Amino acid sequence: METGRAPLKENEFRVSDAPPGSVVLVGDVAVFNVNGGFCATQAACTHKQGPLNEGPLDGSTVTCPWHGSRFDVCTGAVLQGPAKDPLKTYRVTVDGEVGRVEVPLTQGV
Repeated sequence: METGRAPLKENEFRVSDAPPGSVVLVGDVAVFNVNGGFCATQAACTHKQGPLNEGPLDGSTVTCPWHGSRFDVCTGAVLQGPAKDPLKTYRVTVDGEVGRVEVPLTQGV
């Protein structure tokens, strides 16, 4: 285990914790590593709030483990129902080994 690493802020994650094809939770945001790039969405499915971070990721497509809705994690688009509403998406920036989810300070304004 490494020592001397700065603690993470609530909107940050370690890039090493998210290898390609995986997902990490950052608060209520799911950060997906799609072929070495990061895409972030709300972590709950828009259908019945299923945990998207527990669903399989195939390329940029995540499948909700509860009812099978499929979404593009980079655009938020619904690819297959029963979900009808797209996912909220968030910008991710990377500074060395730390990734940051750029979550708006106020949502729904």
